[in-house]
Amino acid sequence: MANVCIVRHQGYIKSKMRFPYQHNFRTLKNYGNKNIDASLTNLNTDIVNNLKEGETYLTAFNRLYQNGAFKGQLKVQGAEEKQTKFLDEFLVYPPSEKISEMSLEEQEVFFKKELQAIKNYFSDMIILSATVHRDEAFHPKDEELKALFPEGKITPHMHVIAIPIVYDKKKDCKKISITELWKGQFSYRKFQDYMYNTVGKEYGFNRGEKHDFCEAEKHLEVQAFKLKEAEKSLNKLEAEIKKKEQSLAEQAKDLEPEEHISIFNTKKVMEKQKAINYALKMEKNKNALLLKEKDGLTQTIKDKDELILAQNHESSAHTVHISMQQKIP
Repeated sequence: MANVCIVRHQGYIKSKMRFPYQHNFRTLKNYGNKNIDASLTNLNTDIVNNLKEGETYLTAFNRLYQNGAFKGQLKVQGAEEKQTKFLDEFLVYPPSEKISEMSLEEQEVFFKKELQAIKNYFSDMIILSATVHRDEAFHPKDEELKALFPEGKITPHMHVIAIPIVYDKKKDCKKISITELWKGQFSYRKFQDYMYNTVGKEYGFNRGEKHDFCEAEKHLEVQAFKLKEAEKSLNKLEAEIKKKEQSLAEQAKDLEPEEHISIFNTKKVMEKQKAINYALKMEKNKNALLLKEKDGLTQTIKDKDELILAQNHESSAHTVHISMQQKIP
């Protein structure tokens, strides 16, 4: 097995905050996770627990928010990707062979150093808890991790739960924003470099190769340009559709026959009405085509926006390789 330590991070919206709480503190009586050996749960330790008695992550968040520890608009409705991430979880997974050779005291020292490095890097972030699990087997899901970690072997690891806080210089206050926490070019790579230099070197871990992101950045710039162009086209179409709708209403009003149908002018009125209906039908067909084009552009914008967001933030559940010989995504 490679001499590797990884750190994963994942954001949680309000409605899903209970899941990491239940997992980290083993609150469920009938735990469905078959990877957990309940006979070893007593070996789990809390390096940090800033929850007051009886609190959950949600109630602790509410307490801090209401007390003014940080500010920010909290979006809790709509699409999940648009909602505010109330928590950011870091999963620290050291190499199984390395951590298993350590005594419990040595393990505690290692995890405390990892935690301190995370706290130093994100100095405004509020840590709610840091829990070490020694009762759970690791079953890698992707092929890369399967090549790095032993299947089904219990490996001590740490869950760090934090509120993603950043300092807003303009407003001179702390605010919640997981996006700004990870903003900037190569934000993950810089974090990996820092963790390696701060902790990895001391424990003999390897930093690993780095991908050349130049092509990815160029691709992202092209996608962003196409998105802007699509948005311009959409705005133009919406204005044109609105204009056409107004035009249709005016034509219907202007072309309405004034003659009253009688036995003497029935044919004339019907011919005129037929012409009106045909003209309106043609305009409606044109309008339908515009609407179809608008829908297509709207979907294009949505797809490109999601692509840019995914590439720029590498997703909220991105796997961060702190130190490894494999290529880092």
